[in-house]
Amino acid sequence: MTRRLAWTGIAVLTAMAAASIATNGKPAALGTTPVPIPPGYGFPTPNATIEQWIATSDTGAMRGHAWELWAGMTAPSGQGTLPVWDTWGGKADLKGPPPSAVALTAIPRAAAGHAFETPIQFTHRARRLHLKAMLGTSVTAAQTPIEAERFDPTDVAFVRSPHPGPDGKTYFYNSATSLNALNSAWPTNTPVQNRAIVDFPNTAIETKPVYNLVKATGLTPLPVWQGGAGATNQTNPTEDTWTNCLLIDPKGAGAVQPATPAQIKSVPAARLTGLACKTFFYGPLSLIYAQKLSAGDAARFGHGAAAGDFAVLVAMHVNTKETTLWTWQTFYWEPLPDPAGQNPGSKDNQPTSLPAPWKTYSMCANYDQTTTSGGTTMDVCYNPYLETSPGIPAGVTSNCMSCHGVATVNSFGGYPTQYTKPVIYFTDPSYYNATTTRTDFSWTVADF
Repeated sequence: MTRRLAWTGIAVLTAMAAASIATNGKPAALGTTPVPIPPGYGFPTPNATIEQWIATSDTGAMRGHAWELWAGMTAPSGQGTLPVWDTWGGKADLKGPPPSAVALTAIPRAAAGHAFETPIQFTHRARRLHLKAMLGTSVTAAQTPIEAERFDPTDVAFVRSPHPGPDGKTYFYNSATSLNALNSAWPTNTPVQNRAIVDFPNTAIETKPVYNLVKATGLTPLPVWQGGAGATNQTNPTEDTWTNCLLIDPKGAGAVQPATPAQIKSVPAARLTGLACKTFFYGPLSLIYAQKLSAGDAARFGHGAAAGDFAVLVAMHVNTKETTLWTWQTFYWEPLPDPAGQNPGSKDNQPTSLPAPWKTYSMCANYDQTTTSGGTTMDVCYNPYLETSPGIPAGVTSNCMSCHGVATVNSFGGYPTQYTKPVIYFTDPSYYNATTTRTDFSWTVADF
């Protein structure tokens, strides 16, 4: 089997804020109770069904499933205006004690606020060393958007629970000390491919929501991905090189339309600094999922944020443990028509019932590293808000199945530097050896 994983990992978050956060200006209650994806969205789909899609290269079925996940995750949670996924816990919640014998959904989230930080692929303690060796420098926070991960109730309960090790002792996956002890507990004759934590349950979901900033007053330009042709840098088409920009009006209404000269002229010059905007559109805040920032949230967000401004969701990686090698899909904000060629994703197969603002996001799904089962043509699936960075080796040719597959405790072999052939699971000496323990594709665990 040639299935692999490449993606961004899960970050080390700061402590959850005690302050509340609002969605589209409406306050959310503190102590939010996480809720799972409700019935009716095909989750979890049986492993055998997904493996059949992979074996027959049924792209339509895989994309359809990814959109069902998106619809279920973004369904109303019954807690204010929060969607299901935004009731889930963050990294701070993973650090709690073992859950008691209660329903998984009864594990309360620490707070309704978000712990904003620089995306982990630019700060991961092991990968940072690899990047510095490769590039001669580390990637700065100024080059990145902001993230605040979410983990579904099953995932939180699993990471917080004790698990058996090879020596009969129990270990915790939310403790670096315990993980290092597990890494040292393997008998010397243990095959490399067997040095692994217990697999996550099949309903576990890990996500990486990524945000940009919209100011509370006036128009804020947000670059919009329109493929590499819509960027001034073809090799690393980062967000600041995109030439199409949408002017977000927090007090506006209606649909996307070309911006008028007066609207363009009204944008403060400082908000255009560093951007490559040439073609302008205009639209309301309702086109994107927005969270109104408190003073504390704004301080954590940085980038000139102030109380009353909005953190807006521009991207989200989503992986589910429905199969042995997980499923992988990534969503990104694209309020304009998809560029030609599905670069890297599209709104194809999107259900017509998907409401705003969720229908303004495009998606690519990657359940196999190659375009056909056992083939040699590599699949390409990346998020333009993240993997276009020069800090991600060959990001624009990457797929959602390599870097997560090499997530391990202790030694780290580095990102794949190119995506011309699959990484061989789980024996490639570049990534797996007798000093590491695989963490079931989870950089969340590997990073504790």
